Amino acid sequence: MYMRRTQMYLTDEQRRRLKRRADDTGSSEAEVIRSILDEALGIDSGTSDAVAAVLATAGICRDYPDWPEWLRDIRGRTFEERRQDLGP
Repeated sequence: MYMRRTQMYLTDEQRRRLKRRADDTGSSEAEVIRSILDEALGIDSGTSDAVAAVLATAGICRDYPDWPEWLRDIRGRTFEERRQDLGP
């Protein structure tokens, strides 16, 4: 993809919000501007919304317990463990 350099004037508020969005997303201000323009102009970046959602959320639960461990913590003892308390 070939890019051409473009200069533009931004208001102080636009500049402030652009910087904040770039900082929040960990990208450059130029990337943020291109992304906003692509969305506004209906230009498909080649990444489907589903893929973009997966990429945006991948790893956010990496410190969470695995499902079986979580389920044991929530449910407590198993049915068999509780049944044994009742006796033979």
